[in-house]
Order: sequence, then C-alpha cells, then structure tokens
Amino acid sequence: MDVSRRKYFCLLLNCLLFSFQGSQVADSAEKPNSSTSSSPLIYEDTILPIFQAHCLKCHNTKNRKAEFDVSSPAALLKGGESGAGLVAGKPDESLLYEYLHDGQMPPEGSKPLSTEDLQLIHNWIAQGMKFQQNPQVTTEALLSQHDVLPILYRRCVMCHGPEYQEGGLDVRTKADMLKGGNAGAAIIAGKPDESLLVKYIVEKTCPPKAELSRAGIEPMTAEELASVKDWIAQGLNVVTDEPQDFNLDQDPLVTKADRQFWSFQPPQQVEPPLVKQQSLVKNPVDAFLLRKLEAKQLTYSPAADRRTLIRRATYVLTGLPPTPEEVQSFLADDSSQAYERLIDRLLESPRYAEKWGQFWLDLAGYADSEGKRSADLIRKYAWRYRDYVIRSFGEDKAYDVFLTEQLAGDELVDYGNPENATPETIEKLVATGFLRMAPDGTSANPVNRVSDRMEVITDEIDVLSRGVLGLTMNCARCHSHKYDPIPQRDYYRVVAIFKGAYDEYDWMTPQPFSNQWKRARSRLMTVIPQQEQTAIDAHNAPLEKQIAEIEAKLKDKKLAKDQKKSLEKQLKECKSSLKTPPMIRALWDRGRPSPTYIYRRGDENQPTRLVQPGPPSAIADGISPYHVEPVQQTSFKTGRRLAFARWLTQPDHPLTSRVIVNRIWNKHFGTGIVESLDNFGALGTPPSHPELLDWLAVNFVKEGWSIKQLQRLIMTSQAYRQSSAVTPLHQKLDPENRLISRMPLRRLEAEELRDALIFTADQLDETQFGEPVDVEVRADGLVTSRKTSAGWRRSIYVRHRRKDMPTMLEVFDLPQMNPNCTERKNSNVVSQPLLLVNNRLVHDLADHFARRVRAEAGEDPQQRIERAYQLAFQRPPTPAETELALNSIQLLSLPAEEGTKSESAQNGFTEYCHVLLNSAEFLYLD
Repeated sequence: MDVSRRKYFCLLLNCLLFSFQGSQVADSAEKPNSSTSSSPLIYEDTILPIFQAHCLKCHNTKNRKAEFDVSSPAALLKGGESGAGLVAGKPDESLLYEYLHDGQMPPEGSKPLSTEDLQLIHNWIAQGMKFQQNPQVTTEALLSQHDVLPILYRRCVMCHGPEYQEGGLDVRTKADMLKGGNAGAAIIAGKPDESLLVKYIVEKTCPPKAELSRAGIEPMTAEELASVKDWIAQGLNVVTDEPQDFNLDQDPLVTKADRQFWSFQPPQQVEPPLVKQQSLVKNPVDAFLLRKLEAKQLTYSPAADRRTLIRRATYVLTGLPPTPEEVQSFLADDSSQAYERLIDRLLESPRYAEKWGQFWLDLAGYADSEGKRSADLIRKYAWRYRDYVIRSFGEDKAYDVFLTEQLAGDELVDYGNPENATPETIEKLVATGFLRMAPDGTSANPVNRVSDRMEVITDEIDVLSRGVLGLTMNCARCHSHKYDPIPQRDYYRVVAIFKGAYDEYDWMTPQPFSNQWKRARSRLMTVIPQQEQTAIDAHNAPLEKQIAEIEAKLKDKKLAKDQKKSLEKQLKECKSSLKTPPMIRALWDRGRPSPTYIYRRGDENQPTRLVQPGPPSAIADGISPYHVEPVQQTSFKTGRRLAFARWLTQPDHPLTSRVIVNRIWNKHFGTGIVESLDNFGALGTPPSHPELLDWLAVNFVKEGWSIKQLQRLIMTSQAYRQSSAVTPLHQKLDPENRLISRMPLRRLEAEELRDALIFTADQLDETQFGEPVDVEVRADGLVTSRKTSAGWRRSIYVRHRRKDMPTMLEVFDLPQMNPNCTERKNSNVVSQPLLLVNNRLVHDLADHFARRVRAEAGEDPQQRIERAYQLAFQRPPTPAETELALNSIQLLSLPAEEGTKSESAQNGFTEYCHVLLNSAEFLYLD
C-alpha cells in the first residue's frame, strides 16, 4: 500500500471510531439510568399516576385497546393481545416499557411521557414491580375460573361435558365440579392434592389410554395441570366480570370517525346525472359512466357487431358458445328489442344456472374433498350443496334469502320433527353446506386437535368476511386490525356467532365414525320422513342380526381357512345389502355453545377474556343492531346465526349489496368498480365510480335482490355493447380501462374452454345435478374426467378433488380452494398451448368435431370449412381463409391406410379441426 493510500485509510478509521464513540455517548444519554433507588418504588404511589395521566383513557376496563387494561394491578399483569406487558426485573424485555421508550405509545398526537416518568417506570420494573396491596408477591395475578375452564374444555369436556358425562361428571362450571360425579366432588377448595380431578390426571387415569385415539382427546400438559392445582390451592377464585356486550354504535374502540369510512356507511340513493351524449344512454348505468368519460374528453368505443354481441353474451351467461342456428336467428331479427330478447332468453336457459352457480361455488370454496391432509378424503355428499346453488341461480332466488338459507338454514326449519322432513326442509339444511366447504382435516386423530379445528373455523370466517362482507377480518384473529377499525375482540365476537354449531371444544367431524360416537360426532345429517326410516330399519334389522352372528363366528380361532373365507364373503354381502338413509353435509346449531374467549395472538392455549356474539362494530351507523332471539323448535337453538343473517341482509346494510353488485360487475367488465373485490377496507381500492356503485346497490335491493335483473341491467347498457378496439387515445387517457371506455378482451375461463371444446364436438352430456363424475389419475400425473355413455358432462359436474384437479382445468387456471377463490386470475403460459396441441382428449374431440362437420355439411370441402367456422367461431370464413383452409387440408391429407386412422383423419380434416380448436379466436372473446 503506498503512503498516500495508507494515510487516507488511517484517517477513515479514525473518523469511524470517533463516530462510533459519539453514538455510544448519545445512546447512553437517551437510555434511562438503570441504577435503582435505595428505597423501593411502590406502584400505587409512583407509577399509577403516570398511567392515569397518559394510558388510562385507552387502556381501561371498558376500552381495553389492544386488549390491555392498566386500571388495576391484576389487569396490568394480565397483559394484552401481544402478551405480558411486564417482566419483573427486566425492563428491556417488558413490552409496555419498550413501547413507551420507543415513542410508540402514547399514540401520535398525545403528550409523550417525560424522561423522568420513563426513568421511574424503568426502575420500578427493575426493582421487581412492588405493589402496596401485597409487597411480597406482586408479579402474578390471582387465578380465576377463566384461567382454568378453557383448559378443562380443551382436555376434559369431550368425556365430561354436554354430550357425554362419564362417571356422572360434568366439568364445565365450578358448581358442576363441586357437585362431582359418581365418585364424589371433583375439586376441594384449597386442597389440590386431595381433589379427584387432580388425582386422576396425575395418575393418568384420565384421559384413559384407550380413549387417546378418539375424537381429539389429548392429555393435560404439566403447565396446564399446574394452573389447575394453583387455582384449587388459591380457593377456587371466581370473578364475576361478564363478557361485555357493547351496543355496536357505542363500542369505545371504534370511533365515530372510523364509521365515516365510505364502505361503512349505507349506500345512498343518487340520481343518474345528465350527460352531453344522451343518445348513448341506454339505461342509468351509461349516465354514470359517460359523466366520467366526458370529463376526460372520452366517449364509448363504437358498438360491437351483432355476431360479437351474441357470442359475448352467450358465453358470459351460459358458459357455452351459441349455435350457428342461434346466431343466424339473432342476425335475422331486425327489431329494436332483438338484443334485449336475447338476454332474456339466455337468463332463462338451464345452462345459465350451471355457469353462474360456479361463480358462487368459487366464493364458497366448493370442493369434493376435505383437503389439508395427504389422504384428501372424498366428501361423498358435498354435491347436494352444489345442486342447491345451481337451482337457486336457475330460479333467481333473492340474494337476501339465498344468504340467509346458507348462513342459518338449520335455524329456519324444525328438522328435529320427522314429520317435517319435506324437500323444503332438506333444502334449507343442504344450504348450510356453504359453511362446510373450507378445507377440513379433522376427520380422525392425530389431526383433530383444537388447533386443527380452529383452522377450519378461521377459514370459514375468512370465506364469509372476504366473500360476503368484503373485509379482511382474519387479520384480527391475532391482533387488532392494523388498518381497519376491527378490534381483536370483534373477530372473536364473530367466532361466537357460530359457536352453537362450530365449537372447537364440542366438535363434530366431517366424516362419519364407525363406532359409538357416530351419530353424536359426525357433521353428516340424515333427515327423512319417519315412515321411510321405519322401512329402512325393518329392512336392516335381520341383516344386522345376521352380521352380528357372523362376526361372532369369525372370532373362533379354530375356524378352518375355507370356513373363514366363506363367512367373510357372507359378511361382505350382508353389509352391502344394508340400506342407509340419504345423508347431507350440513351445519346445525345444537344450542349449547361453549364460552368464547379472545385468544392472545390467536393461540387457543392463551385465552384471555370472554366476549359475546356480535358482528363487526364498525358497521353500525344507520342500520338495525344485531339482536338474538333464541329459536325454540323441537330442539333448542341459539339463534345467533339467524340473527346475523338478518342483520347482514338489511336493505340498507353498507356492505352486503355493494359487495355482490361489485362482484357481478367484475364478471361482466373484467374489473370491479372496487378493484379489490374482497377488500372494501382502508387498504382496498377506492371505487372508480362511487355514485354508480351506490345506485346499483340500492336498485339491486329495490328489485328484490334479483341477480338476473342486475345482470340484465348491466348487459343492456351501451357500455356492455362496446367493441374491444383500443385506440391511442384510450391508451393515453384510460390505459387500464377503469373508465370503461371499451370492452376488455378476455380469455375463456377453464370450465368455459373445456365445455366449449366438448360442445363444439357435439359430445356434451347435458345431464343436470347428481353425484359428480369421477376422474382418472394416470401414472404420469395427468388427471382426466371419465366419459359417460352420452359424452362428457359439464365441468361443474366433474369431481373437484383438491389433490387430483383435472389437468386441463388446472392448466387453464382453475383456482385451488384454499379456502376459496374471491377472484379468478387468467394467466398466459406456455403449458396452455402445449396442452391444447398434445392432449389426447383434445385430439379425440377434434376427431368428433370433424365427424360432426362431415355429417352436417356433406362431402363438399368448401361447405365443410364454412360449417367448421360457424361451429368454432360463430361466423363464416372469409374468402382468403377458405382458400388457405383448402390448401391446408390438401397438404394434411394422407394416403388411406387400412386400419390406421378414421376416414376424417385420413383426409386431413381432423388435423384442420384440431387447428381451429387451438386458435386464438376460439380461446378469446372480444
């Protein structure tokens, strides 16, 4: 190193060293003195006044912002949603001190703590946190029933609770435990070692080893047992603080300003504006859109031609292309209402219900398997919910009724009375399958723990909140929402709404058990008239007797091999002859919800305080409050979900109509008025046309919550009739098409493409409803749907098993339901054209397509080409396309070889049809 560089290097080191020493001095100046005063600091005298001046406004018994209360020593030591706020002797590990020292608290705009106040808090923690009430033991609060009952719910209630009370013991309350069971009182105040509850756990008598593999039972941990013993030793302390049931408009954690956010206010009735280009206004939708366009010196694109319109409308409403005959009829209709009549016809088509039923099944997260685990068990009866959705769209069931049935259908009907087992009753129960669609791995141990159950509940709340409310509520499972006014307690209030049916401490599995717990622990329901059940029982009685006799004989170890084989065959035949009533995958209220605690950091092992059921408190202004009326039928039901459904479907609810209207708009125009379909909160996208969104939402309710009427309104607007042509002016002034200055070009969705290929080849089996068509999984991983005797069924009827998704659908972006799909995304990747070129099914369909064309057009090559174009693209070919096609077919034609290919393939026409099915015009809609 030369001298000049060495001098520069030394100078740089000296500068860095000086800078480092200076920063150390600054740090030491900022950090409170860690030395402690000779006289101990007492909380009530020194620290409480500081908290009262700076913290108590937000962190008191009523408010508990971030679930933290500083109004009493006991509450202070409990901590908040982030955990314990204080660690005795360790100020640098105490969250409370960290937040105060870093300036995170008090919040911006409040007076900060002085250096002297920070020093006092630091020293008080360092000295061990002394309280006047009990100077010797100050770092732990007295345990109460709320520290112990959640432990017993996790570990004991399965056998000693609402369903079963083994040994006559119920452990859900202090009174029940003092009453005890057949062996006497379960607990004795002040004497944990003499309490039978503790003895049986210590001796490992409870839970019995034989039951550990049943229904999610797990032994109590050492820490949990210590808490139970401490509570008993401290005298069975019970606190009387009841769960706080705030009026929604008075929740102190949500301010009036919070509720002024646009999406928390009811939609407003607005008048469509006057615009310059009145001739383009087909209905009020156009007036709102044109006002924004005119402000940018823009207008609509020219109207699309009729062939484009019928293709666009038929695909969007039925998921299939129009036939050449339908196109010709529409083109020949020169009346002013031809297009409106087309829309009306398509809305009444049975195919409409199948196409738009899939729209809702995406939102519900529909799948024919449980997911979560590698076994991915089949949901044998999920298809009943799929059929319910399709039928509901077909009959244009009012959206408020549709929602209510899915959220609380079991509370609408008295299914406990066999005389009421009508189709209408069964439909209401099937509707609750909406709440049973999330991935559910709790079929058997060891995946039926409380944590696994909470995953299912969390997913269902996510489906509901993002899909129906347009809110990201799951953020509040672990802590208060960082951006929206959703406190953590609001999340658990929503959890409490579902507790009558979804109870992590009183769980029912998604699959039937084969033991004595079958009826009580399976969430599969049988609802049939009494006479049918009597007939089934009469049929099964002799078979069950015979089965029992055979099973007894099989226990004989002296049986000869041939005898055993014969008996096993008889047993199999008897079991296969048993009749089982039809089953429903449903959710139903059992009227016995366990208490709902807020879980610190979302951890069920850290319950804090009780809450009552209720919806998000930010949604309160201008609507009726949530009010529960318990349902008294054959069996008692809490009525919580029914109350929620009625609160949600109020005509002026701020979110319900806005969210569904926005979703349907998105399906027609490729983007929502609110672009973030599942987030109407602070981080969501503001509406591009807020007045239009409100007008549509209000009108939707006025029109009886009719989805078909909403679609008719959208599709008969001039905006929807535009062409998709893009000009330089569009690219400059409306590059993302947020102003709807043109129709977007879109690729067919996965189901539309598969169904269109089958339909064009005239191989579509249009059988509706019923059990799904199974799939075949090849050794190389390709998954294909099986063919029926009539062809291939529509994609909505193909089994959607999470681990075996049909390859064609998956490659073209069929969404994974984890837990649901709030918005379809279309990709453009190389695997898509490769599949269309090489897939065996597509080749087979091309051959069927060629055969169809030959049968309908005869032997003339030119007529065949014209018919192929009409079937594939809904238009005739141009002269240039005809000439190119004739030359291509001639080149593709092969000499006939006996036994090698079909005649249509030999003359090259199958290959040509295959090219048409691979073309961009087949794949895209303009």
